[in-house]
Amino acid sequence: MSTLVTGGSGCIGAYVIRDLIAQGEEVVNYDADPGGGVLPQVLSSAGRDALTTVRGDILDGHHLLRTMKELGVERAIHLAALQIPASNANPPLAVQVNVGGLVNVLEAARLLNLRSVLWASSVAVFGPPQEYAGKSIPNNGHHRPQSVYGACKSLGEYLVEFYHREYHLNATGFRFTAVYGVGRERGRSSFTTEMVRKAVAGEPYEVPFADDIIDWQYVEDVSRLIVLAADAEGHSTRIFSTQGDLRPVREGVAYLKKLAPDARLTMVPGAFGIMWNCDTTPLRRELGFEPKYSMEDGLFKTFNLYRIAAGLPPLERKP
Repeated sequence: MSTLVTGGSGCIGAYVIRDLIAQGEEVVNYDADPGGGVLPQVLSSAGRDALTTVRGDILDGHHLLRTMKELGVERAIHLAALQIPASNANPPLAVQVNVGGLVNVLEAARLLNLRSVLWASSVAVFGPPQEYAGKSIPNNGHHRPQSVYGACKSLGEYLVEFYHREYHLNATGFRFTAVYGVGRERGRSSFTTEMVRKAVAGEPYEVPFADDIIDWQYVEDVSRLIVLAADAEGHSTRIFSTQGDLRPVREGVAYLKKLAPDARLTMVPGAFGIMWNCDTTPLRRELGFEPKYSMEDGLFKTFNLYRIAAGLPPLERKP
């Protein structure tokens, strides 16, 4: 099975590529900067040798289509995106990349009759917490995006459902939350990874949003979900909300200070402004997915990976 991953050099894409190759899949990384990003940190030398790399702009629909056709691509996993705050800083480019890029992938998939398309949406399609009075957001909850990025993802969800309805394309989207792990360097929620890196390095870091309860979603759970869903058929839901471990930011900081008592982390009051609490019943029922990583599990693994990268021995986990 040949799978093309757009934005494969980014954090989620690199882990997805790693996991697909580990399963013996043929993988194409279609990326504007395919040699950079996170891949060198995640892929082994054998994995890099097995990967087909194509330098390509997601806005170049003709090149994308030609690449898929010439390489015999059967599935597409679309992860290329302009995140927050970059989207708000450049709305015209955000619409082109986040909406136009998705349309290019869906059109190519329709014309080539691909087996499936998977796409990363975001919990940012929903509104701020005060809109929900502390209740969990149903999977089909109303969209109230508060950012250009969230508005683009909202339109993207409509497009995914449209292509499924009108062209019978097996297209599926996932609303991811505060994804963290080694290599997460972009986006407003990347602070969850940055505070781990700073704790290992012994550098000072002001952790924002200290009054919030966020969803800690470890990148390996995200990758496992995408790989699981790559061949899934017959599900009635086209866009799934996802959830990791809903926990206070302060608890994450406290756990890191337990691992590194000398960590120079200080907390800055405030809240992220996104509603993280989502109902994932359709995801569990239709795809059988449950996250494996608690906040502590993901932070501990990320902490040790950064230690190893710094030439330090990994810590042993105490009960």
